Amino acid sequence: MKLWPESLIWRLSLWAFLLFLISIPILWLAFSKGADQVSRNVVDTQILDFATQLRGYRASAVNAAALGRQPDGLAISLPVLVGDSDWVWQFSRNGAIEAQSDLLQLSAFDLPAEAAPMIDAFLLQTIDTPAGRFRVAGRAVDEGPDGEAAQVVRYIVGLSEDIYTSRVQEHAARLQDLVLFAVLPISVGILGMLTFVVLTLRATFTRLNSALEQYEKAGEASIDGHFPREIAELVDRTNAILRQNQLLIERTRKYVSKIAHDINHPLAILGNLAREGFDRDQVNRQIERMSGLVDRYASLARAIGPEGPAQRLTAVSPVLQDIVDGFAIVYRRTPLTLSFECPETLQTMVPRHDLETMISNLVSNAHKYAESTTRITAGATENGLTVTVEDDGPGIPAADRDRALNWGGRLDEAPPGTGFGLSIVCDIADLYSGSVHLDGSEDLGGLKVVIALPVSVSA
Repeated sequence: MKLWPESLIWRLSLWAFLLFLISIPILWLAFSKGADQVSRNVVDTQILDFATQLRGYRASAVNAAALGRQPDGLAISLPVLVGDSDWVWQFSRNGAIEAQSDLLQLSAFDLPAEAAPMIDAFLLQTIDTPAGRFRVAGRAVDEGPDGEAAQVVRYIVGLSEDIYTSRVQEHAARLQDLVLFAVLPISVGILGMLTFVVLTLRATFTRLNSALEQYEKAGEASIDGHFPREIAELVDRTNAILRQNQLLIERTRKYVSKIAHDINHPLAILGNLAREGFDRDQVNRQIERMSGLVDRYASLARAIGPEGPAQRLTAVSPVLQDIVDGFAIVYRRTPLTLSFECPETLQTMVPRHDLETMISNLVSNAHKYAESTTRITAGATENGLTVTVEDDGPGIPAADRDRALNWGGRLDEAPPGTGFGLSIVCDIADLYSGSVHLDGSEDLGGLKVVIALPVSVSA
């Protein structure tokens, strides 16, 4: 039994449920820590508020004593703190304690002066005392009248660490209900969003499956439908492959049909000759024709289409050099000059065998009709790769050029061959969305064939 489902939708559903389960303790921990920090801030704020009030009450008492309203001297009464025995406070002037809370007086110890540094605001900190640890706010202030000696008054207010922690926990406990009400909706919201994502993906795959079924049942030329960008890119690439395969199938059928037809014709002639009488020259011509057709099989098999995108760039100059060297051997008894012009660094994504097939067919035709010179030129343009083959032969009249590009279209039956050369070049160029154009050579005076392929090139 497989623990992990094979269906992508079920996998995503399982991940969504697991994330929902994991989110609950994570959010609970995060909100609990947040509630604890908020509670500490609340108690710290209370300490700071009491510290500020302590300074205000002392200032009021000092002013009252200066006006003679408190004849007994400085008597401090802090009504806000009275009745709350948990608080400790004291203030001193020039190191002498002026007043303390009841708890400090009963405990017979003083809060350290270091807890009230000379700063612009009260400082919160945890200090150690003979009675244990305390959380206090302290500050020292120069409150001497103008023109008189400095009088440094230190104010300290705080709570013991146990009481401070208890108050923080009380506030945190009040927030726990809010934590519960916050965690559950957020976790449910996360589950809802994940569910929405899963359902959206499921709907997308359902539309894709329906499009595939429509393609299979109705025999559509491509997979149609509106999909998200990522799926649309996959569908577009699939449609490109389908179009390529359909094109290859059509070309294969056409090639096989044409070759079978052309082979049947000389076979029929040979059969008639066998029944009616033996004509050696006629037999040799038909055998030569069939041999030419058979020799094209390997070329046709490679010319049906490229073997998918090239895995690496093809260097054009070495391909042209091999073609020139090969034809120099084949036609070494013929006084013809074959040359090429191509940048040494020119490269293209067209596979080598397709490039060789196209150019070799053109050079073969050029050699049949050229008087003395055939030239190959290759280069990169803004639109891709351009290859030109020119000769100094008689050329082809403009009215006959379209017919020369058709399957088996031969304008001259004298030279040996099948008439497939230019059509094969056109078919391969078409596989790369390219074109083949026939024109007159301005330099050599014969035929000029231009192959334009809109493919990636590097120079």
